[in-house]
Amino acid sequence: MKRYVMPIACIAGLCLCSCGGNSDENPDKEIYEAVSASSFSYVSDNATGVGLVFEGPTYRIKYDEDALTAEIKMENIRFSDKMSPTSYVFSNVPFSVDSRTGTKIIDVARLTPDSDNTPVFTDVEILAQPLKKIDEVEMDGVTVSYGVNGSVSVTNVPYRAVFEGATETVNSASGSAYVSTETNYVVDIDPRTMTGVLKVNNAAFAAEMPKLGTMEFAGLAVTIVDGGYILTSDELVPSIAGTPYPRYTVTNLRMKVDLNSGSELEFTCMGVFAVDAVFEAVYTP
Repeated sequence: MKRYVMPIACIAGLCLCSCGGNSDENPDKEIYEAVSASSFSYVSDNATGVGLVFEGPTYRIKYDEDALTAEIKMENIRFSDKMSPTSYVFSNVPFSVDSRTGTKIIDVARLTPDSDNTPVFTDVEILAQPLKKIDEVEMDGVTVSYGVNGSVSVTNVPYRAVFEGATETVNSASGSAYVSTETNYVVDIDPRTMTGVLKVNNAAFAAEMPKLGTMEFAGLAVTIVDGGYILTSDELVPSIAGTPYPRYTVTNLRMKVDLNSGSELEFTCMGVFAVDAVFEAVYTP
């Protein structure tokens, strides 16, 4: 009988749990479960490049840290308009743990469901980030991408993602540089319009910059790419607490998100400050 010894509340459909007592034979066995539900799947046809959005998929991954194997359950999965929602289970999938970050990594070239030899899942990449406190909120993150039958590529995109790392700003007029590690970024994506909103918390692009509330960059174009997405805008006026601030006009914004690796954000503020932020992981509150 399963007994949860370190439960963690699910927030926005995502949780990471530790369970003890997975079986009567081994009551001390540790099983960790990661669940990704607050997301959508982007299914791209490899031949035509045409993509379809399917909302409501759920991925449940149970990690046996003793055996270093995982069970993957995919629920409400679709790869085409003609396909009914389907569930798949994969057992004894090997995983590794990054010794530096604690990230659980599944990276498998080929998988088939337990119940059948089809469809064939290829290049399956699933990352589960350990809990981290960002702006006093504990969050983790699960990212999923894979191919199916060599015909489509699937990227599971969280509706909301949080990024933190180092933000370097170079003043093009003086040549001086300023680095902040306090700034973090939140991306919200609307898959129906393929637009995004980028929220900048604790913005600090210069030592003399006054403390502001959350800066919001709205109306960003979203392009889904294999394993991630790109946000772009030629020019925008950020808002703070609903009020536009033309003084802080942003140009040439580009954010490339790799859900399974590092991500980067670049833009120019006020025509002078060149901002470059780099991130190691994707978190979901």
